Amino acid sequence: MNPVNAGLVLDGLQVGHKTHDGGTSGGPLLSDVSLSVEPGEFVALVGSSGSGKTLTAMSCLQLLPPSLGITGGSIRLGDLDLTRASEHQLNSVRGGRLGMLFQQPKRMFNPNRTIEQHLKEPLRLHAGLRGSKARSKALELLEEVGFADPAKGIRAYPHQLSGGMAQRAMTAVALAGQPGMLLADEPTSALDKVLERQILQLLDRERRERGLGILYITHNIASVAAYADRVLVMNAGSIVEAGPAGELLTRPRTDYTRELLAAARLAPESRRRPPSRERDILVLDGVGKHFGSRRKLGHAALQDVSLTLKRGEILGVLGQSGSGKSTLAKAIVGLEAASTGSIFRQLDTAGPREGTAVQLVFQEPHSAFDPRMTLRTSLQAPLRPSHDLSPEQRDERIAAVMAEVELDAALLDKRPGQCSGGQLQRATIARALLLEPQVLICDEATSALDALTQRTILNLLLRLQRERNLSLIVISHDMDVVRYMCDRVAVLLEGRVVEVAETKDFFAAPGHPHSQALVQASIPCRADGLWSVLDVAKP
Repeated sequence: MNPVNAGLVLDGLQVGHKTHDGGTSGGPLLSDVSLSVEPGEFVALVGSSGSGKTLTAMSCLQLLPPSLGITGGSIRLGDLDLTRASEHQLNSVRGGRLGMLFQQPKRMFNPNRTIEQHLKEPLRLHAGLRGSKARSKALELLEEVGFADPAKGIRAYPHQLSGGMAQRAMTAVALAGQPGMLLADEPTSALDKVLERQILQLLDRERRERGLGILYITHNIASVAAYADRVLVMNAGSIVEAGPAGELLTRPRTDYTRELLAAARLAPESRRRPPSRERDILVLDGVGKHFGSRRKLGHAALQDVSLTLKRGEILGVLGQSGSGKSTLAKAIVGLEAASTGSIFRQLDTAGPREGTAVQLVFQEPHSAFDPRMTLRTSLQAPLRPSHDLSPEQRDERIAAVMAEVELDAALLDKRPGQCSGGQLQRATIARALLLEPQVLICDEATSALDALTQRTILNLLLRLQRERNLSLIVISHDMDVVRYMCDRVAVLLEGRVVEVAETKDFFAAPGHPHSQALVQASIPCRADGLWSVLDVAKP
């Protein structure tokens, strides 16, 4: 067997907490995990947040946190036992024979290195390419993963890329070492449906043409239904169900799998109201945002954007990665100054001061908090400038919003790294609510969450919107989220609004060609007679 295209086999893997004397404490985090991925096979590992999916992948790479260790079982890549391999052997395997595509690229990239520097390292170490040959291959990889301007992307630093663009770059880095086996951890959760399909088709082509084996970790069963040969369902550190994709998705045997399938189906909210006659609370008129000097042909992130938001309305903003959605959110909240046009806020006179009336819920909750601070300290920070509140009153307000977002007050004394993604996303919403906003902007607020947690957060936002009569702007690339949440939809393309319509009308008959492509891409592929998850989940 070619060692590059060797199979991956996990047999009875157990992972637990290590003690100072080399023993273990507490129950196992992974218990008796057994799975295999053959060359050219696409295996999907699905489950909710905290089920152990990422821990399984990190065990394969021997990159567990210092406090954790493998306490039983084995992991083999061909004839190499990774659990007993030397550090030298592991370094020769990581990024080469065994590639890893991480979920949160901006946390994994070195912020001091350009995308070109990140790409050239695996090209040199595992493909033997240097100089102009390495640069040419790097540009080719960026083009393959969807960079419209690879020459510009290769010079960028990670912080200069949008979340979706950074995920594309991470995909290119993972493929640069020409791995025989790829661990893909939620690689498309930050991507729009068009690009998600493009990346999946790229990976599918790699496995068909050169025998790449793929262990694809995801919480979204619908995204991989057309590509997976087998599906493994993980819950609480164990694999609870496994089988061929078509069989498992159409005839799930466990309640947990049926629950995952049901959560993936976000039906339109029955609460949708007729077109609002409320007054406009936010008006954007010809807003543009230009980065760099016009003389040097800098980048125009927003161009002539005109939108309105009514009081109590939920407006969805759709668009592909890099279309300007996050820049628009930052301009509205005041984190970016508009280069042209105006943003008019017609707030309630009895409401809070204008500087706090519009709040932003960030896309990546782990990046939204200082990792050194407890949640209590982070939530106290926005209240401290107010001289009207005593320390006791601040604590009372924090306790009230924690209850409002259904979080245990005991979490206040934990740091972000000790919380799950769903808990942190609730905490970001709580922090935004502390200043009693009238407009809440949610920038991809559920893109990194599993289907069960996503639905919980979306229902929480709907409840808060009703109880507080909030106006919401829901920025997303997920068509199901927009259809579930929003009264109207605005579509961004290359920084311009190309369509605004009522949600029902938009999904029934999108007008602009780009809107039509987005709606079409949101329909799950059907392959080999396999019906989509949305059909499977129907009672």
